[in-house]
Amino acid sequence: MKTIQHILIFIAAFFIISCDKTSSNSQESAVNFPAEVTISGSIETAKEGDKVTLFAFEKTGKKDVATAVVEKGGAFNLKYTVNQVGLYTLNIGNTLEDILVIEGKDLTVKSAAHGLEVHGSKENELLHKLKVQFDDFVNQESLLNQEYVTADNDKAKEAVVKKIKELQDKREAKLYQSLKEIDGAYITLIVLNYIQNKDKHLNEIIASVERLNERFPDDELVDEVYNVYMTLKKTSVGQLATDINLKDVDGKSIALSSLKGKYVMVDFWASWCMPCRMENPNVLKAYNKYKSKGFEVYGISLDQQTDKWKEAIKKDGITWLQVHDTENVAAEAYGVQSIPFTLLLDKEGKIIAKNLRGDALEKKLAELLD
Repeated sequence: MKTIQHILIFIAAFFIISCDKTSSNSQESAVNFPAEVTISGSIETAKEGDKVTLFAFEKTGKKDVATAVVEKGGAFNLKYTVNQVGLYTLNIGNTLEDILVIEGKDLTVKSAAHGLEVHGSKENELLHKLKVQFDDFVNQESLLNQEYVTADNDKAKEAVVKKIKELQDKREAKLYQSLKEIDGAYITLIVLNYIQNKDKHLNEIIASVERLNERFPDDELVDEVYNVYMTLKKTSVGQLATDINLKDVDGKSIALSSLKGKYVMVDFWASWCMPCRMENPNVLKAYNKYKSKGFEVYGISLDQQTDKWKEAIKKDGITWLQVHDTENVAAEAYGVQSIPFTLLLDKEGKIIAKNLRGDALEKKLAELLD
């Protein structure tokens, strides 16, 4: 099942799952927690005796919280006491699994072309619509990938690449539209994980996250996602960069704010990060060309081993300023999810660009300093 695999991968990659929550508001009529719910249905492909398992998401992974057995004809009836709104998966006979939202209301389940179709709450009806849309895009992209493989010349391949890019743009636009339509529903958590280019429409995304936080103010999972996006907001273009004060290779503390008056690239990296190491020659080229014109690099290593960090500095010929973030203080302040992660600051310390790769950094500096 494409949908469930993609949703679970995105969720696991973006935030820690936690179901240890206290209470939550609902989009529909209020529910008094704890609430006993019944999940029932009839699955044509299920066999009598098959096990039906409800899994809750927890920090350590999925946890088996309730089970039932499929009866004759594929019917099943599962009862569970829920303490708050949350994300779950329902597994039937180890051959069919899909994600659902439990809000404290009884649900009915049936098999569908796109996994399981769940009725009984607005959240699950919105979720099913989302899964149908996502699978449609996945199928279209799969066909285009096949078309690319069978293309017999470069011109034909370029045409397919263009169509793939147009499809991706269309999917992004649909996702932003979905965020507005669901108006802070709990499944906003899932939609957020479909979006790849979060910087492009960060303001719109943050508006949805704030609405989500309003609807579920006591939900730990929502709170965690809210904090992540508030941190991302602090690193968006136009914001003043948060000051950092870390020690260099000689143990001397150097503040980022001490570099005001220069264009500065804040560069999060590590010796074990191959994409970072591959990017270092590009940074070195730009640094050597523009350091005399008012450009500086504030390199922040996330290495835990000091000797590995210093060894990489020497091997890569790094001559710009280097500091060590052993406690991830700066990484947390800037919401760094992956590296390399870079920010370009103007002379006042305001963010003017993010994640300039390859020759993009040199081109940007040419605009500013040449």
